[in-house]
Amino acid sequence: MRIIDAHPIAIGARGMALGENSHRTLHEAELRLASWNASDALSQAKRDRFGSFVAVVDELHRPLNKASRGLLEGLPFAAKDNLNTARLPTTANTPSLLGHYSNADNPVIQRVSEAGAVLIAKTNMHELALGITSGAAAFPATTNPSDPSLVAGGSSGGSAAAVASGIVPFALGTDTGGSISIPAAWCGVYGLRPTTGRWPGGGLIPLSPTRDTVGVIAASLHTLAAVDAVVTQEHGHSSAANVPMSPLRIGVPKSTSPYVSDLSENVAGAWAMAVEALSSSARVELIPVDTHEFHEIEGQCGQEIELYEISHALTRYLENAPTSVTYARLCDEAAREDVKTLLAEAFQFRNRHDEYRRARRIREQLQGRYEALFREHNICSMLYPTTPITAPALAQETFTYERGAREAVFEVGTSNLNPGSVAGQPVVTVPIANPVSPKHVGLSLEGQRNDDRWLLAVAAAVVEILALAVSPR
Repeated sequence: MRIIDAHPIAIGARGMALGENSHRTLHEAELRLASWNASDALSQAKRDRFGSFVAVVDELHRPLNKASRGLLEGLPFAAKDNLNTARLPTTANTPSLLGHYSNADNPVIQRVSEAGAVLIAKTNMHELALGITSGAAAFPATTNPSDPSLVAGGSSGGSAAAVASGIVPFALGTDTGGSISIPAAWCGVYGLRPTTGRWPGGGLIPLSPTRDTVGVIAASLHTLAAVDAVVTQEHGHSSAANVPMSPLRIGVPKSTSPYVSDLSENVAGAWAMAVEALSSSARVELIPVDTHEFHEIEGQCGQEIELYEISHALTRYLENAPTSVTYARLCDEAAREDVKTLLAEAFQFRNRHDEYRRARRIREQLQGRYEALFREHNICSMLYPTTPITAPALAQETFTYERGAREAVFEVGTSNLNPGSVAGQPVVTVPIANPVSPKHVGLSLEGQRNDDRWLLAVAAAVVEILALAVSPR
């Protein structure tokens, strides 16, 4: 089995380097991608021990009469099980959709396939993407490849586990409120949640069209950038060589901000080390920013938008799909109690039109606050710990803070990602060193909407600085 580099920073640092070594390391990254073999990946997927996959192809399928080699030529990949596929079932890990096939592939799957990538499997997920643990539902739970007693995160947990175990260089996922970033952080790999609406929509089992986006989890920043380029046909920036020599102005939440004020010991140690390393670099200027409004405003609109849209979006999907399953049956047959509860709440919320319209207006205010933050501080991105906690145990449902308060793992895990996902900001998540324990810690860089390529370049520079800070001298 192909295992990713042991040090959590090493992959991206070698794949996306700074200065005079940038062209050499980019070439090395391309050579590593070229070494992947789809047949080997398929064999490994069939022997997977972490519940990463729910279906694998019988045989590899490549487009016939292909005129030229694509950017992703020959790369094996997997896709989350809420993304439509014609050759494999699309079940969203819920019992009523077992055996459900779509008439066509999701448009993002189509684009990466046209660029030469080879789909080998569908990945496991939290049932209907309504959670962050990817626990057992229609299929067994996904476990964390670094420690199978821990969750992989979610809802794109299978995609992260497939990458972290070294089976595929990238896997597609979806993100509504952290479902790319959380499993990437907890499995020690890289994630891109694109600006909402920047990647093609449709062709998936939805939750909240306002917040949903397809994204990618990968073993390196180079691979994230390559997949993004294929999907969007944008090829500029993305590597650290594109970052100017003048200091990068990166916003960091003030110490009293909800982003950083209640971190677990693991995350607090990793965050402090990262901030110290970046502060010591001439390449970066960290700008303290006040972010309190983000959580306050998101708290007035995020849940309302999602609850209103869930039943409408799922009903439309089922009515237009080749299935007789209804929303009522979806609810009745859901395997997980947390999912049953959320589906029932969403159904009760479906006619609260005035609250929904108000929430949409408040969301516009949140987007305006983001624009003002970037403009007033002249920053290129905002940096924060992806989650306040590391991956919890498989059966763990609550987290206890040092101050004694207890909160649901879902609420804690999504807290830092909610404002940006509601506003539709792009997020790149990278693994960072954890000085306290072997558990993985993620760092997220949040950018301005539709500035994803530049955000990838900034992330590459940050990863390089952090790698140099922990390298032996």
